[in-house]
Amino acid sequence: PWEYPRAARRRPADGAALMAPALAFNMGCDPTAAAQLRLRRYERCGGTDGAGSRSVLAVPPFARELHLQIVCSPAYSARGGYDRVLYKHFRTPRCLADKCIVPAFGISSQQFRLLHSSLRWPELYFKVRKILGVVEGEQSEGYLVDTQNTSVYLVGSTNSAVPSAPAYNNHEFWSSLSPAGLSDVVKQLCDALRPHLEPGPCCALSGASSVLLSGPSGSGKLMAVRAVCSCLSLHLFKVDCVSLCSDTSGATEEKVQMAFTQAQQYQPCVLLLKDIEVLGRDRDRLGEDARVIATLRQLLLDRDPALSHPVLVIGTTCKPQDVPADVQTAFLHEVKIEAPSEEQRRSMLSVLTASLPLGKEVSLSKLARRTAGFVLGDFCALLSHSSRAACARIQALSFPGGLSEEVERDFCTAGFPVLEEDFSTALDQLHDAHSQAVGAPKIPSVSWQDVGGLQEVKKEILDTIQLPLEHPELLSLGLCRSGLLLYGPPGTGKTLLAKAVATTCTMTFLSVKGPELINMYVGQSEENVRNVFARARAAAPCIIFFDELDSLAPSRGRSGDSGGVMDRVVSQLLAELDGLHSTRKVFVIGATNRPDLLDAALLRPGRFDKLVYVGINEDRESQLQVLSAVTRKFQLDPSVNLTTVLEKCPAQLTGADIYALCSDAMMCAVKRKVEWIEEGLDTESSALILTMDDFLQAAARLQPSVSEQELLRYRLIQQKFAAC
Repeated sequence: PWEYPRAARRRPADGAALMAPALAFNMGCDPTAAAQLRLRRYERCGGTDGAGSRSVLAVPPFARELHLQIVCSPAYSARGGYDRVLYKHFRTPRCLADKCIVPAFGISSQQFRLLHSSLRWPELYFKVRKILGVVEGEQSEGYLVDTQNTSVYLVGSTNSAVPSAPAYNNHEFWSSLSPAGLSDVVKQLCDALRPHLEPGPCCALSGASSVLLSGPSGSGKLMAVRAVCSCLSLHLFKVDCVSLCSDTSGATEEKVQMAFTQAQQYQPCVLLLKDIEVLGRDRDRLGEDARVIATLRQLLLDRDPALSHPVLVIGTTCKPQDVPADVQTAFLHEVKIEAPSEEQRRSMLSVLTASLPLGKEVSLSKLARRTAGFVLGDFCALLSHSSRAACARIQALSFPGGLSEEVERDFCTAGFPVLEEDFSTALDQLHDAHSQAVGAPKIPSVSWQDVGGLQEVKKEILDTIQLPLEHPELLSLGLCRSGLLLYGPPGTGKTLLAKAVATTCTMTFLSVKGPELINMYVGQSEENVRNVFARARAAAPCIIFFDELDSLAPSRGRSGDSGGVMDRVVSQLLAELDGLHSTRKVFVIGATNRPDLLDAALLRPGRFDKLVYVGINEDRESQLQVLSAVTRKFQLDPSVNLTTVLEKCPAQLTGADIYALCSDAMMCAVKRKVEWIEEGLDTESSALILTMDDFLQAAARLQPSVSEQELLRYRLIQQKFAAC
């Protein structure tokens, strides 16, 4: 009555056979393991062969009566009229046995063609209560049932496990019992829940089984639970905890009890409590509701002995720290979905893009490295954005005037390849959309050509960060530095250095300004610090760059704030830095203009133990390297001599001063070109060329940003830290 999708019509391997989920369930096969079966073959004739050594069985007899019970399920109502569905199902002879499960479909194949965009449609399950043969007292292992020879009766409802529902879509990712990147989580959940489904000491002693499943938003918690229900042949009853919250504690308590009561009607089933952290909070979120917490804890721990199968509870949350402690301890098991590794991201992309036409230059391995910190929901958004970018690219190239609705439909039907530039565009859009107060991890595009001079500083930074990444086997003892402090006058290129290191080492870069983490609410600043390090660990290998570190970690006891907020922030930062020794792929770089204001505990070995002074460019050779790096993308007149330009400048210049020099020269060139355009001597299409006069005018107005007194003070600070 239906058509299998193209992905399911695959030829099995040698020695293997395809079996419907309902047949495997009725035969007692484990859907997660390959089973070896011995099947009996029926033929249309009986008797023995000529030698009398083999008996040939006749076809199963037709049944006279078939009594069915509909299986209670949250996917459909057990009180509906399903006579027409059963009549259509048994127009084809079906081989059934006692106590087996009969799947039927609630809509016709014609309706399915109209609703082909949906992933699944309701599937009804019936259980054979009694089956009678034509001959009184006849015994047979199975009977044939059809509408011409058998009277089919629907006699009430029952509770029963059901086979894993087949997903009739064109994508194997959503129907897999072991989805890519989530197979470990599915295995952990199955191992935690399976013992409670079998009679034994586990069911008698441990009470109702419950699991707290935590993970980032969009990490695939619901899909993992669906895969577990399919593996264990359980119903899934999903409840959004937001819908259980009411104005009063009594109303919330009643809704929670009603949810558990409804789940018992579908046993054996999994009760999925989505966003469980919202339960137990009062309306103003200023405290905990002890009444609701006590009720939820009792329902999680108590098990009704009258139930033949327990109701398994899975609570999901994106913020496990917000779950009340009494509720968290009521769960017997805890499973956490971590951010996928690079190999898991590559496997996710490989499965998700299996039906997507990709360009030859698209490398999934390279894309997996660029998507550090992405979860399943982010990959779905990435594919959607990249397909939209590919459609816009083709429309702009082939149809500048736009596409008509019919032509656009034809293009979508024919399909068009998604190129690497489409993925790059989609990645930029996602990074911009996900940017928050503390930034989003991404790989910058700053090369060493953009950084002039500072050769010794480059060498020290790369020795600290690049060597542990390239030779991890040589540092098996874990004795590697993870903290680096860049200090010196402002404008010397500390931020640019950190970005260049991240680009060279192909690491994600998380830039954090110190004041951004400070919040007026108690505990929120410390949580912001924890979130920064958690995000960096999820996007490893990663560099955390703390700019203006002195504003985030001043000396404790001197901050002067009444609540001691800064002291707690510094303590939290120290604790997070100590925890980096177990993660060798997260490095911290701090930048400050006032290292003398930092807390002394930050500078001890094991934290920011490598101090690098980034000074100004005093010699002309270093200044020339910086000026060449800044002007390498400009169009210069052949008469421009950069050495002569520097001779007209002050002796002591920072990188920011040289950048200001080039910016002023650019403005002089722009003003000159505007005057020529107004006089009709030039056109807007001609290139903007910087002349020697532009640089000389800018050099005449240039003032150093660091005075002699400030430079002397920084030299004294450098001597102080060098002595330490």
